[in-house]
Amino acid sequence: MKISYNWLKEILEFNLDSDQTSALLTDIGLEVEREEVYENIKGGLQGLIVGEVKSVEKHPNADRLNITQVDLGEDENYTIVCGAPNVKKGQKVVVAKPGTTIFPKNNSSFEIKNAKIRGQESFGMICAEDEIGLGNGHDGILVLNKDANIGDSAANYFNVVSDTIFEIGLTPNRADAMSHYGVARDLLAALKFKKLLPSSSTLKAIPDKSQIVTRKNIEINISIEDADQCQRYTGIVIKNIQVKPSPKWLKDKLESIGIKPINNIVDVTNYVLHNFGQPLHAFDLDKIIGKEIKVRTPKDQTLFTTLDGQERKLDKEDIMICNSEKEMCLAGVFGGLESGVTEKTKTIFIESALFNPVLIRKTAKRHGLNTDASFRYERGVDPSMVLPALIKACEIITDLSGGEIASEILDVHPKETKDTSFEVNFEKIRKIGGIELDNKTITELLTHLEIKVGSIKTNKALVKVPAYRNDVTREIDIAEEILRIYGYNNIEIPEKINSSHSIQQKISNHSIQQKISNHLVSLGAYEIMNNSLVKREYGNFLDEKSNNHISLLNPLSNDTATLRKTLIYGAVEVLKFNHFNGNPNGTIFEWGKVYSENGNKYDQENRLLIATTGLQNEEHWFNGKLESSFFQLKGIIESVFKSLGIYYETKVLIKDHLWEEGLSLTKGKDKLAKVGTVRKEISNLIGFKRNYFISEIYFDNLMKIIANSKPKIKPINKFQKVFRDLSILIPEEVTMQEIKNSINQINSKLLKNTTLFDIYRDKKNIGKKAYGLRFEFLHSERTLKDKEVDSVMNSIQSKLEDKFNAALR
Repeated sequence: MKISYNWLKEILEFNLDSDQTSALLTDIGLEVEREEVYENIKGGLQGLIVGEVKSVEKHPNADRLNITQVDLGEDENYTIVCGAPNVKKGQKVVVAKPGTTIFPKNNSSFEIKNAKIRGQESFGMICAEDEIGLGNGHDGILVLNKDANIGDSAANYFNVVSDTIFEIGLTPNRADAMSHYGVARDLLAALKFKKLLPSSSTLKAIPDKSQIVTRKNIEINISIEDADQCQRYTGIVIKNIQVKPSPKWLKDKLESIGIKPINNIVDVTNYVLHNFGQPLHAFDLDKIIGKEIKVRTPKDQTLFTTLDGQERKLDKEDIMICNSEKEMCLAGVFGGLESGVTEKTKTIFIESALFNPVLIRKTAKRHGLNTDASFRYERGVDPSMVLPALIKACEIITDLSGGEIASEILDVHPKETKDTSFEVNFEKIRKIGGIELDNKTITELLTHLEIKVGSIKTNKALVKVPAYRNDVTREIDIAEEILRIYGYNNIEIPEKINSSHSIQQKISNHSIQQKISNHLVSLGAYEIMNNSLVKREYGNFLDEKSNNHISLLNPLSNDTATLRKTLIYGAVEVLKFNHFNGNPNGTIFEWGKVYSENGNKYDQENRLLIATTGLQNEEHWFNGKLESSFFQLKGIIESVFKSLGIYYETKVLIKDHLWEEGLSLTKGKDKLAKVGTVRKEISNLIGFKRNYFISEIYFDNLMKIIANSKPKIKPINKFQKVFRDLSILIPEEVTMQEIKNSINQINSKLLKNTTLFDIYRDKKNIGKKAYGLRFEFLHSERTLKDKEVDSVMNSIQSKLEDKFNAALR
């Protein structure tokens, strides 16, 4: 946001130069990111002097040149060769002495130097208006009025405006500083506290009703459909206006802060906007059908053409300013093409209102509009400036357009905006800030900020914050206000810091997260990070019965409208992006939080997602293409859990709104992970139809198990393992997990592991499959005997025959 130094000094009288002002603004939280010098004439006519032509003689070697003697108020006259046909003795002219840089109207700047022209030395140049940026004329030199003072600077003669413009990086919470008046108000508080201004100093008085004379010639009927949409709507009618270019002072004001002048009516509304921070809008009264103003919402998909000529489809939640028949303006955002002010306009209705910030922001984002008005409304304007801004605009417009007030001030105020009150603890504020300010000083500082402080009892007091400070609602906000005016640079840094060494009793989430991340990276995986906000359609996709997704009240766009309930959608979007950008293969992982609503309670969980797609390995002469698979990802999950010493149970995943098929990993009642494939509808929604596999790990449950587990150490077994194989024919529907569960029921201490090494199917045994099983046996204290192993194998065979009708092959 651009703020003019000169403009500030018109509102507040103070003695700081522009550099000091910039430093102070930055200290109090209005950070000046850039400074630039503005001049209404490029170069500011620096070095140009008013002179008088004392004599004119023809150049002996050139018919069109003259040799002049020019008095610049110095001891000796300057000899200047001039080719202008209109140069005469006694003229007051603008002279550029040697060493002066001039800025021609439509050319590059250049420096004036001593020159020899056709054998005659020339010391400077008598300037035409286009040569110094004052106009386009080049028929001859610029001749000044006879009362011009010899030796005076041209900048002084032409009243060149020179200003310093501050580019302030305004944070979104500082709605109160979105104007010159608001910045001056903050500056006043700081100057008073630092004793650079007397405590009695005030800003330039804001206008009130007594400054204008109203008449009841024209009546306008105003109605507001919903007080929550529009808390206040004011307006006034001005007739017999003449729409024309603005005067120079107003043009200079607007151009200094980067606003292009349009006409005297529009320019005044822009001036008041940047002066007081209150947006205004001017309607052509003759285009207000029925002389009626209605603040309401439209029918959904109503067509409306804005000032830029673009036809837009309105939303049923857009606030509109309407006449008795149709919409005229997108309230607080953008005017309509049919109701705007033109050169033929003779009577105007000026609006000054207070609209709902959330609804204005939604409308602006919905239609892709970002205007000076919406920028302020969506952050919250000063409720007390609605009427003063209207009165100020009325004063200037009647003065510049020759118009006259033709109505009373119309003011519909269905909903009062109240100041905010809450209790603060001064002692707590001192601890937060590390400052030693007494209660009296804190009270004085807050009073400078127009925050009223009630009686103080045991370091506690009730504060009343003005409505224009909508960002100050808590004790911590008061602490921030005190610190920024006191000065963060003034907070003393202690000479020593006392601390107690703490012994960490439990494993931190971060250390486990780092261990897992390092493990995954060692396997060739890449970490990704996605936004916690996802598209609106992801909220309850394929899960219409569940309403536990959390939607934002005021989203920036539909792509960031809902808090994610799962990491899956973001991961699939990344896989898609990588695939279409030349990286179709690979494994990715992401740490993140997921969110849900449970009644009146909001829950968040930490999760880890791992996904793989494309080829498992780069193509090489010694190995072929090996596609990513469920078992590849399952192996990665197993390796992660094994590195943490966590053992788990598996069961077949039940199909739901996210998962198509796969396995669920559990430990007792705790869910540890899901691994498998997601629903095809999700792939279709995102537009990625390649094969991919995903696992989502419930990290909070994982940490709970790790915290409750104690590492056990045992020596390496020095005895030899015994392996036995068994090939059985079983029904097709029997799973390996069921077989493992059945074998575990035998409860043999000698059996250490069961693995599947072969699967075979043939056409002769339809509905059957052959499993090749390998069993690992080991005794911790001695070498096993064949009889011991045979006994267990017989038990396993009998168990499988009885439970699954298995047959040996």
